[in-house]
Amino acid sequence: MFFSTTIALLVICVLTIYWYLKSNGTNPNKKLPGLEPQWIFGNLRNTGVISGRVVLYEALAELKAKFGDVFSFWLGPYYSIVLSRIDHVQHVLADRHTYDVAETTTRNFGVLFPTGLIALRGNEWKRHARFILPMLKRAKVLPYLDTIVTCTDRFIDEKLTRRNGEIHMDLVEQSQRLLLSIIGFIAFDYDLETTSTSGTFDLRDAFNDFVRIGNQFILFSGIPLWLGKLILRMSSQYQRALRTMKHYVTNMINEEKTRQQEATSSIRPINLIASLVSAVQLESSEGVPSLTPNEVFDEVSLLILGGFETTSTALSWFIFYMSKYPEVQEKMKDELKTHNLTPNTSLTQDVLDSLIYVECVTKELLRFAPIATIISRKATRDDIIDGIEVKKDDTLLIAVQSLHFDPRYWKIDPSKFIPERFLYEDKNPPHCAYMPFGGGHRACAGQDLAFFELKTIITRLMQRVTFVDPGNEANNSGGMIQRITCYPKHLAIRVYVDSDHIVV
Repeated sequence: MFFSTTIALLVICVLTIYWYLKSNGTNPNKKLPGLEPQWIFGNLRNTGVISGRVVLYEALAELKAKFGDVFSFWLGPYYSIVLSRIDHVQHVLADRHTYDVAETTTRNFGVLFPTGLIALRGNEWKRHARFILPMLKRAKVLPYLDTIVTCTDRFIDEKLTRRNGEIHMDLVEQSQRLLLSIIGFIAFDYDLETTSTSGTFDLRDAFNDFVRIGNQFILFSGIPLWLGKLILRMSSQYQRALRTMKHYVTNMINEEKTRQQEATSSIRPINLIASLVSAVQLESSEGVPSLTPNEVFDEVSLLILGGFETTSTALSWFIFYMSKYPEVQEKMKDELKTHNLTPNTSLTQDVLDSLIYVECVTKELLRFAPIATIISRKATRDDIIDGIEVKKDDTLLIAVQSLHFDPRYWKIDPSKFIPERFLYEDKNPPHCAYMPFGGGHRACAGQDLAFFELKTIITRLMQRVTFVDPGNEANNSGGMIQRITCYPKHLAIRVYVDSDHIVV
């Protein structure tokens, strides 16, 4: 008890001193409107983010309604300028020499992945991007179609068919497990479900703990870097997860190196580790600086967290919205029927590409659902944006969700879930009005994989199941919980497996 109290008091003392030094070391733009920051918490407390009254993007939307398109906001002790007008956003994202990824992003992700792409800047970022970006382009992810379908089928057979017609209240968790299973195959060709044994701690458990703790830590944007490292070092769960992941991933990397050295050139990489190792070994053989084993581990681990978090959240929201918009669900099923896609029909790439309405639903989901709601940038030199003074080292927050809901940039009411907008009036929204994966040279590296995964899963689910709102029988009110993304707080869905599907 004494030890815990001492540690708590020490942390409070350190945070107080850190906040004081940090706040007195900044030079915020006094001309910008905004709420006065509070001790330690900045504006996270007086906007209701800490209490859970709102999530961060809702707080920014409320401040936009009060102060306009540009205002100040304090993320803990960190001062930032919030932008929510497309010409301002276009200016920032187009000037890669003046605006780079913000320190709050590189610092927090850097504690978890010191040499991961998102934690790097400058030449180091370019060196890593040379390997990572080509590996995640659309042409490279198309071969994963059968893998995604297989995992989705297993999810339906094991989690939904056995409880056909029942109300499911664990679909957020099940969506996360599905994406974890898909990532296991795509990244490692490793079955995280059938290889797990009750009572043992293996790669699946390590992934779960690593993602959970990583999510928790990244939310604490106001703590000093050294304190963050100390917290993770003292976390037995995190350290166990890290050791387990390094054990598995390092062995897989070494095995893949050996396999590629012994194999003929006609054998193509079958997973992300194989693709990355292949690219690294090719660069090494040509005398070009490549990635070290630790850098490969960080990149693979970052891909796991990034691919898991956004897509599983989007899938949870898809299930929720389909229960609320049954007419949209019915239109998708009608489109599948016009392409002769019954529950027993195999899904091919050509058929997937031909599903235009499903594509629109996927796009509308990424616009409407609060997934990646903020982009952060840091000014590397002084600048002026439409008369607004930006000082070197200022942090800028781009309010993506505000842009997605701004009636100035959407011809069809953006407050409504209408997938048809992407067929007609809003087929080509203004540049930077729609940014589900960020923008500029630091846009999400895995966006092609994430969109492909999501559309494939949505299509397979619509082939085989129907989601129904249970009404007064259960709480299916949605709401939001803030993590790196915002996922549904109350999700209770009655699920029916389509009757003409035969489980083999």
